[in-house]
Amino acid sequence: MAYVMQFPKYKKIGGETMEKNNGKVIAIVALVVAVVALSAGFAAFTAVLNITSASATVKASDTFNSNVNYTASSAQCYKTGSPSTEVTNAVAGTASGKTWSGISVPLTTDVPSVTCEAEVTNASTFVAYLQSLQTAGPIQCSSVASGSAAVTSTVINTVCAGTTMTVYVGNSDMANATDKITVTSSSASQTDSGTTSIAASGTTKIYVTVATSQAAAADGDILVSLPFITHTYSTVSN
Repeated sequence: MAYVMQFPKYKKIGGETMEKNNGKVIAIVALVVAVVALSAGFAAFTAVLNITSASATVKASDTFNSNVNYTASSAQCYKTGSPSTEVTNAVAGTASGKTWSGISVPLTTDVPSVTCEAEVTNASTFVAYLQSLQTAGPIQCSSVASGSAAVTSTVINTVCAGTTMTVYVGNSDMANATDKITVTSSSASQTDSGTTSIAASGTTKIYVTVATSQAAAADGDILVSLPFITHTYSTVSN
């Protein structure tokens, strides 16, 4: 009589159970790996965006700061309202970088007001917005002659008290200029928050007009010296 060996059924059932459990484990591991990979990818993408943004900001600032300056040899002075009329002994000073200094003008009965101008160039590829226009202090008056021919301090003080210096930007018409500062013999340093701008690769002009109500007393014997003028531009408007 032949004997046939039979295996218990639970062995088969047990094998199927293990296979199902292994499948679930593999699926869970795959899901975890996918989530981690997605999180890492998103973090990397975010980091790239942040770095790109920061680089753009630094580039704009660096380009702007080094490229908005007074145009070399652009300063000149003339009788107010008559750009073609030069004023004898007027000194337009030096406009370089962001500073314009050394301006001095004589005032007479015939020329009671003198205007000087200097060009500012924006060599950057960004619009440059005026942040501030600054003067370093009051105007000062002195005698052209010295020694016994010098004008008395009384006359000098009278002329200075009646003299004003107005700095304005962009518009040659002083009355309608939006950015301007008025300086007297008693003024401290002043700052004007700007509203005008210079187009990319464009230019503008800064004007200075000196006028006196005491022209007869001055009569060309008194020199009016002006404080230096600086400008600050930015790629962002005020």
